[in-house]
Order: sequence, then C-alpha cells, then structure tokens
Amino acid sequence: MFKKIAAFGDCNTLGANSLERKSYPEKIGSKINAEVLNTGHTMATTREGVNLLRDNLGDADCVMIQFGLADSYKTFKYSPYVLYYPDNILRKQFRSIVKKYKKLCRQSGLNALLGEVNVVPSDEYEKNLRTMIEMSFPRKTFLIDTIPNRQLERNSEIKRYNQVLDQLCNEYEHCVKIDLYNVFECGLSQYYQDLTHCNEDGYECIADIIVDKIMGSTAKPQDSC
Repeated sequence: MFKKIAAFGDCNTLGANSLERKSYPEKIGSKINAEVLNTGHTMATTREGVNLLRDNLGDADCVMIQFGLADSYKTFKYSPYVLYYPDNILRKQFRSIVKKYKKLCRQSGLNALLGEVNVVPSDEYEKNLRTMIEMSFPRKTFLIDTIPNRQLERNSEIKRYNQVLDQLCNEYEHCVKIDLYNVFECGLSQYYQDLTHCNEDGYECIADIIVDKIMGSTAKPQDSC
C-alpha cells in the first residue's frame, strides 16, 4: 500500500471553491491511510506540470497526473502563453494583458478569421506527459482522464487528448490509466458544481474508482448511460 501520494493536475485536481484541497487525492489518502501532497494548480497545463513534478515529487511512492482540461482548450492562434508555475509578478501582469488581448480578438472576430489552436498542441502534450512519466519512474503512476465539460463543444478535444493517456499507459509498465470520461458523461447533472468543476459527489466517484484500481479490484466503470 502507498504511504505518500503526490498529485499533479489542474483545477479539478486542486478542487474548486469550497472544495480546494478537499478533492479526490485527499479522499483517496483518507481511504487508504496515505499522506497526500496535492499540487493541483488552477489553469495549469502539462507545461506547468513538468515543473510542478520536478519541484515536488520528493519521497512520494505514488504519483497521480491529471492534465488536459486547459491543454485541450481552443484559443486564438496567435496568443502568447505565459506560465502559471513558477509564477512571479511580471508573469501575472503579462497574463492580464494577454487575457484582454484574447478577449478583444474573440470579440472582433479574429478567432474565426485567423483560426484557433489548442493551448498546448497534442504532440507537445504527449511529450510533456512522457517527461513526467519518466521522472516518476519507478513509482506507480496513475494517468487520469480529463472529465467531460458541460460546454459540450469542448468534449471532442478532451476525448482526443484522453486517448494520448491510453497510448502512454500501453508503453509504460509503471503507469495505470484511470477511465473517467464515460462515467462523468453519464453524470453531467450529478457530478458538477458548474460547467467544469467537480462537486463532492464527483470527487467521491473519482476516489472510489482509483481506490478500486489500487486495491486490484476487477470492477470497471460503466461505459454507457
């Protein structure tokens, strides 16, 4: 059994609003009596993930990785990207300027005219995940689906990015894939506190699925509603 879990991910790993640092890593830790380090970070992509894992892996014997929500998001093709971690005052100011720039481009129709791209291209997403997976070796590493968004137009890209996790789990023996997408697609009215973020029931569901994997359960999440 694991003694210390290090969790890396975006806002749904961190936990949103009143559930910040009360999300699925903490629930798993409570269920299996393990220490938990939750480094989830709002707006984080795998670009931040590489740095977060490098700086926080420490003596963990179990790693959980859940990125893709921000990576897969479509934005204006010519928008610069400013890291959220590590952060400093200049990056915060630059992000504020970029946010206004992207809003102006969207409102003026430049997005439609000149095109949109994923925040992190899928090939870079895969490369960043490989880096994290290889840094995590030989620790057991759980690659966790990005859950569907209630803005349904986002979900085709989310599913495409989740497929990268399947591919990587087939390549690395210390990795385990956690399939969440279909379960949460069936629970769009049950597991969310808003369009994007899990509620208490959602985090309990994720925790139960992962604990089943840890315990070697043969139970599988449902594939259809």
